[in-house]
Amino acid sequence: MASPTIPRSRTAPAVVAAVAALILSACTSGATDDAAPAVDGGRGEDGNESAAAEEGGRIVMALTQEPGVMSRIFDEQSAADLSMFVVEPLLVPLADGGYGPVLAEEVPTVENGGVSEDGLTVTYRLRDGVTWSDGDAFDAQDLEFTVDVIKDEANATVVGPEYGPVEEVVVVDPLTVEVRMSEPNRLYLDLFQDVLPSHRFDSTTIDPADELLELPLGTGPFAFTDWRRGDGLELEANEDYWRDPELPHLDGISVRVVPDTVAATSAFTNGEYDTVFFFVSADLPNLLREQEGGAPIEVALQETPSWVEWLWLNHSAQGEPGTPHPVLSDPAVREAIDLAIDREGIIETVLEGQGTLVGSYLYAGWAASEIPHTQRDTDAAEAALEAAGWELGDDGVRTRNGTRASLTFMTIAGDASRELYQQIIQQNLADIGIEVVIQNRPAEEIFAGYDDDGALARGAFDLMMSRDGYYIDPKAWTDVFTTGSIPSADNRGGFSYSFWSDEQFDTMAAEAGAEIDGAAAQPMYAELAEYFAAERVALPLYSSTWGWAWSSDLEGVDATSYWDGIWPSVAEWRLAG
Repeated sequence: MASPTIPRSRTAPAVVAAVAALILSACTSGATDDAAPAVDGGRGEDGNESAAAEEGGRIVMALTQEPGVMSRIFDEQSAADLSMFVVEPLLVPLADGGYGPVLAEEVPTVENGGVSEDGLTVTYRLRDGVTWSDGDAFDAQDLEFTVDVIKDEANATVVGPEYGPVEEVVVVDPLTVEVRMSEPNRLYLDLFQDVLPSHRFDSTTIDPADELLELPLGTGPFAFTDWRRGDGLELEANEDYWRDPELPHLDGISVRVVPDTVAATSAFTNGEYDTVFFFVSADLPNLLREQEGGAPIEVALQETPSWVEWLWLNHSAQGEPGTPHPVLSDPAVREAIDLAIDREGIIETVLEGQGTLVGSYLYAGWAASEIPHTQRDTDAAEAALEAAGWELGDDGVRTRNGTRASLTFMTIAGDASRELYQQIIQQNLADIGIEVVIQNRPAEEIFAGYDDDGALARGAFDLMMSRDGYYIDPKAWTDVFTTGSIPSADNRGGFSYSFWSDEQFDTMAAEAGAEIDGAAAQPMYAELAEYFAAERVALPLYSSTWGWAWSSDLEGVDATSYWDGIWPSVAEWRLAG
């Protein structure tokens, strides 16, 4: 995924105030307007401030993937989410599906004048007194500059479709901007999840080697100070943090890169790390056993479907749209692969029951669609291949017209749990005559951008496995599978998991995305989900039972405050005395 960041926009008829209000009905239920979302400040079970907690100290955190850069405007790899300790958003999605203000003074709505009657202008009002960690004021110029950088075609940014309808940003005063859209934008609440400091750049065209892409400046409780590639990063407390002069409680955070997830988990349970960034799934059984055995760790579970592990299928030869993949472009092969995978076996044997099965690519948020997951049926899988002319050879591999049913299979090297069920899938496909050759690579090579020859960005894979799909609004996720998102020399910031180009899906996605009324859009997305499943664009394997784990010596951790979990409470973390 890339990853686990919160939601990654045609033409609609003129709308009236009621339509703009419907944006809110789909996106802002439960939003608060007057304060930054509250986090738990290190309280014990009885709700009283822990007397044992103390100020200061450093914690040590394991990071199982090393990103290319830490700026999420230029890198979608999940490890780059570590920057949320440093870079704060204007608005943040909440666990209930609403939004709350962080750097914004309030959530823009029709009622408070933040959204115009026609839905084409959104006004963001910023908090007074917020500063960057270098002491400069955070203001409206920074929002204008950020959009200018994203719109500058010389930059290979990787932002989502929420920026597509943005025509211009008008600075009204130092704490107010008007964002003018070409059409009503249902994703306006996801704008400015990351903001760039205008005072630190000379131009909107940014050198990819700029140090502020590698280690961005922010307004958050911590600031990046050092990055030793392959070893770790250092973060120091922002002594002028705007939210509270007493925050953060910690002096700093030392991050250690440990690509082997088993080694990271083992070292964590042995007390070498205070936590592992930023969630765990396949390692949950071991962590739960350690906790039951008396290890000094805390584990919080989210058992409802969240991030799904996907088997991505490359529909184009080496990511070249218009050049069908010699094997995977055949619907019969995709059907056979889907039918052959033993999903239940993966959950029971590798994950020890810590997971659930889903069948729809839209399984979360307000447009969630119920589609049954695929049951394993190897006889049906073989029949589909036989009917399509894929004949079994003496070596156990099928061929058709001289093309072998042989595929490379990539996932993140060093992820032991993934490698286990990768081998299960390899055997499942061998059982029906499809050869799978495992070629795993480091995360930073898989998820690097187009200019850095990332395997995903360049389409240099057949099968790949990673997690994604946990979104409030379905538009951002749906757009990932449209033709316009496919990376190319002319679309270097594009992002696709499938390199699938389908005119009917594109049309359906555009129509659903242009519908401002969430209730009216829901059946349109249900139809898209059925089409996606029938075409087997990508195959959902399972949804993890997510866990967040941390040392019992680390207090103030709130595992429930946000859609993203515990990390926004980092300013409240403190070490027990």
